[in-house]
Amino acid sequence: MSKIADFIDRHIYGIIAAVAAYVVIFVYLNLETYREYVPIGSFFDGAKIEMPEDIEMKNENIQIPSDYASQDIKSIGQSANDTRERSNTEWKENKMSAADVEKSVKDLERKFFEESGGEAQRRKIREEMDQRKKNDQSNQSTKQNPTATSGGNKAYGGNVMVRWYERDAHQNNNWYVRNPGYTCGYGSSGKVVVRVKVNQNGDVVTAEYDPSASSNANACMIEQAEKYAKMSRFNYSPNAPKLEDGWISYTFVSQ
Repeated sequence: MSKIADFIDRHIYGIIAAVAAYVVIFVYLNLETYREYVPIGSFFDGAKIEMPEDIEMKNENIQIPSDYASQDIKSIGQSANDTRERSNTEWKENKMSAADVEKSVKDLERKFFEESGGEAQRRKIREEMDQRKKNDQSNQSTKQNPTATSGGNKAYGGNVMVRWYERDAHQNNNWYVRNPGYTCGYGSSGKVVVRVKVNQNGDVVTAEYDPSASSNANACMIEQAEKYAKMSRFNYSPNAPKLEDGWISYTFVSQ
C-alpha cells in the first residue's frame, strides 16, 4: 500500500496532466460531433387542432345507428289491448266516444259518492265533477294528436314510440300516455320499459325502470321514461285492484 502512495506522490503532476488531457480531448470531440443546434419541440405540439368558436352541424356529420330507420317508427302511442285490425296506411288512433266519456265520468262520480259521507261533501263532489266534465270536453276539442290519420277504423300496424299494458289510456285518448321519445337528443336511441302501478282512478302511483326488458338505455332516457310514466293517466276502473300492475315501453330516437 505504501508503494502505491509513494508512486502517486512522485508522479502526482503527471497524473493530473494526463486526466486534464483526457477531459480536453473528450470535450473537443463532442463539440466537433454536434456542430449545429437542432431545437426539439414538445411531443404533443403537432397534435393540437385549432377549433372555431362556432361550429355548424350539418346533416352529413350526424351519425345515426346503422340499424335505425326513421320510417319504421311512428311517433304515436298504442295500447297492447287494441285488438283492431292493423294497417300501415288506413289507420287512426283509438278514441273514446262521447257516450263512453259520459259513462266514465258517471262511474267515477258514483265511486266518490260511495266513499264519501254527508250531503255537503256530496255537493262539493258534484261541483268538482261538473268542472271535470267541462275540462274533459275542452281537452277533447283542443288536444288532438297531430299524427293520427282520418282513414278507416284500424290500428297502426308498424312500430310505435309508446306502447303500454294493462289499462287503456284515459278516455281511450292516447295523448294521456305522453311521449318522451325525442327529449334526450344526440346518441339516445333505444328502448326503455317502465313497470308501473296504477290505482283505480287511473293515476300512476309508481314507475320503475326495468333493465331486463330495456336496451341501449342511458341515464337521460331512464329519467325521462320514469318521469313521463308518472305523468300518464289511464281509464278509471272500479273493478280493478287498488294497485294494478302494468308496463309502458318507450322508444327513444336520436336527434
